[in-house]
Amino acid sequence: MRILFVLPRMVSGGVERVTLSLVRGFQQSGYECTLALRRAHGEFLDEARSLCDVHELAPRGLYQFVPNLARLMRSVEPTHVITAFADVAVLTWVAMRMARTKARWVHGVHNTHTPVTARAGGFGRLRFWLDNRAAAFVYRRADRIVAVSHGVREEIIDEFHVAPEHVAMIYNPVVSDQELWEVPEPRHDPAGPYYIVALGRLVREKGFDILVKAMPRVPGAWRLDIWGGGADRQMLQALIADHGLQDRIRLRGYTGEPFSVLRRADLFVLPSRCEGFGMALVEALACQCQVVATDCPYGPSEILEGGRLGQLVAPEQPDALGEAITRAASGRTHIDPAQLLRRAGTFSSARSWSAWHSLLSAL
Repeated sequence: MRILFVLPRMVSGGVERVTLSLVRGFQQSGYECTLALRRAHGEFLDEARSLCDVHELAPRGLYQFVPNLARLMRSVEPTHVITAFADVAVLTWVAMRMARTKARWVHGVHNTHTPVTARAGGFGRLRFWLDNRAAAFVYRRADRIVAVSHGVREEIIDEFHVAPEHVAMIYNPVVSDQELWEVPEPRHDPAGPYYIVALGRLVREKGFDILVKAMPRVPGAWRLDIWGGGADRQMLQALIADHGLQDRIRLRGYTGEPFSVLRRADLFVLPSRCEGFGMALVEALACQCQVVATDCPYGPSEILEGGRLGQLVAPEQPDALGEAITRAASGRTHIDPAQLLRRAGTFSSARSWSAWHSLLSAL
């Protein structure tokens, strides 16, 4: 197989991390992988270049994207094309027509289409509408759609009237067998404050503003580190200052070693407004962190088995989030770490690679 991935960039997001993992898995199986980017930038760009050929399609403007991608397709002659963002996928379809390729097209869906994903204001609502129209276009034309959770799959089937047999569900490849090991106690200095960690891009969907608003409701000695970069950094820093929590909440920036961070944490909090899946949540389970997460569409509840493996609270509720964090910090809720580790094994890279291999082979 010769597989061509098409993405807008290689920033430190879940889609980009999944793509790199799939490249590793496919290449271990002897497949040829090529990565086409609208712009060659992002935290994962160097890692991508170390794994496979990377091509920048539109360095001077979007007008270059389709003709350069069509030219690349004629050169590489892929057997399969994999996309993940609906707007880029529409342009990819045009390029495939221009190149007259016989490649099979698989589109991955990593997030929900619920209105909660829309940004505030008229432009945000317009972008949401356009994204959904682009998604509907792609879903009618792709050879197969891959959803990252059962919730996302059901949404695609119900909201976009797609035939069930056209939509597969494959969990993201998150953890390798080498990362599934028991974390010894104590996790950190027991004389220090209760250590809380959150991970993700600093964007509205991740709900870190809700987490900051929740923390004044948590009594006792605690420290919160939020790891990740993004457009909301200045807003969050100002919000932290408004609550007088500069000495207790730190924005730590991007980390390439999430497992190292999580193995030192007492509690992982995922305050998202929406999550198609929730890779950081699986990483927390693999590190046997106690977990508090919002019951947002769709991943957290599915990963935590409806709350059996961690506390679930309603989204957009700082009071409820603060109360759940307080329960965890006081020890009133505690999940057996062995259960968390077993659940994390469900989302192993090997399982995901095997499912993708079967899907591509069947097309």
